[in-house]
Amino acid sequence: MNHQRSTPLRSQHGSSLLEVLVTILIMSFGLLGVAGLTAASLQAVKMSQFQSTALQLVNEYADRMRGNVSGVASKAYDMTDAYSGASASVTVPSCAAPQACTPAELASIDRAEWTNSLRRRLPGGGSYVALDANGLSVDIWIMWQEPGLDFDNASTLSVAATGGSPCPDAALAGYAGDAPICIYYRVSI
Repeated sequence: MNHQRSTPLRSQHGSSLLEVLVTILIMSFGLLGVAGLTAASLQAVKMSQFQSTALQLVNEYADRMRGNVSGVASKAYDMTDAYSGASASVTVPSCAAPQACTPAELASIDRAEWTNSLRRRLPGGGSYVALDANGLSVDIWIMWQEPGLDFDNASTLSVAATGGSPCPDAALAGYAGDAPICIYYRVSI
């Protein structure tokens, strides 16, 4: 009887350990990719939420303006101060005669209440509102600071990357911080 012993080749000795290490390396890159996609997805959801909130705020302000057309015509609803990124509440004024508010007083109350809602619902929320030259519509820019968008310590982001639109120059006059995200709306009154 002829018994031959099979002996493993020396070149294959330890190859299974190497294969396991390569597999772990490949899987770790795959898991890092999945983690990156998950983070990007969560960021896109948050940006979408802020854009939806901005639209709701514009609709609320437009409804307030439609209830006081005289105030709109006198530009009492305009907010043309430069963006500050402030988050503190503003004081809501009252009417001189509570049962007979003037259109300007109503507009002042609406502006303050809406600004407080804006600052409460969007981080660093601000606005720039101006009656259009034709007097039939109002241009509204909603602005906010997008949290967590500083990739590689870059302080500026492209408008296309964040889904925003350019802020009017007057809205950012003198503002030295990170540029806010701006969304533009035109509302007919």
